[in-house]
Amino acid sequence: MDSIRKHDRIQMQIVSTCHDLGIEAKQEHRGKGWRADVFIPRSENPIAFEIQLSPQSLSKTLTRQSKYSQDGILGCWLFENPVPKLNNERPDLPVFYVEDTDDSTLLVNLGDRRKIDLRTFLENFLSHNIQFRSIAKTKSLQNVKIVFYQMTCWKCKELNHLYFVETPFYSSCNAKIKVEEGLWDSSSIEYRPEIIEFAAKFADDRKDLNLNLAQIKERFSHTVGDSYMSFGCYKCDSIFGDFYVMDAKMDAIYDTSLISHQGEIELKDKYELNIPHWCFPADKKFCDEH
Repeated sequence: MDSIRKHDRIQMQIVSTCHDLGIEAKQEHRGKGWRADVFIPRSENPIAFEIQLSPQSLSKTLTRQSKYSQDGILGCWLFENPVPKLNNERPDLPVFYVEDTDDSTLLVNLGDRRKIDLRTFLENFLSHNIQFRSIAKTKSLQNVKIVFYQMTCWKCKELNHLYFVETPFYSSCNAKIKVEEGLWDSSSIEYRPEIIEFAAKFADDRKDLNLNLAQIKERFSHTVGDSYMSFGCYKCDSIFGDFYVMDAKMDAIYDTSLISHQGEIELKDKYELNIPHWCFPADKKFCDEH
């Protein structure tokens, strides 16, 4: 689909959704120094939808957004490609991304965390069921996949099996929490008690796989001169340094023949993370609400 056809298709879906909801919508509406692709002229919280399929810098986007703000209008942007230098989601600049599926369904990506179809997005954004929140709260039940890889003990030469968590975790509003956002304070996801139990149970249930799980506990490292949580040899308990563990993991991460296990775990605690995001909870309980 070329850009003009896609632009027109998105514009028409915004207008038709508004009409179905009994909301007035104006196409190509002009104001003081701005022109909105679709303008919602309601007395409270007027909205201007901008469909931006060509590249546009963050600076220019903010300049155009300021013209809406001056008139008391919320500008909502639907981009096709990421905005350069826009690193974090922000309340004053609602930016979402539209993409096509193989069956020509238009999807909206909520800040690279969650995808919903365009109509669902519009219905919920217009009715304030999608709101900006600075806190992401983990949901209790998480579906995780762990992948096992091998590492030989540097001391006793026994073969050990370590693992890493391949799947992301999710917030209570089902937004993806990226690995680099640091889900756990000062420790690795693999060291969480729930994950350790999950891996140990699988190894016990599948004795035919002969998984010699490296043991996780706090050990003293002469290299760093301190103690920290670490993998260590199941037989002689020698510490596996973080550098060597990461090196072994990177060697294995693209190996599709590795043993893996996927299932559901329940977090013993809910964690609140300083992650700004556009929150869309199924139960209308936003991430920062208790």
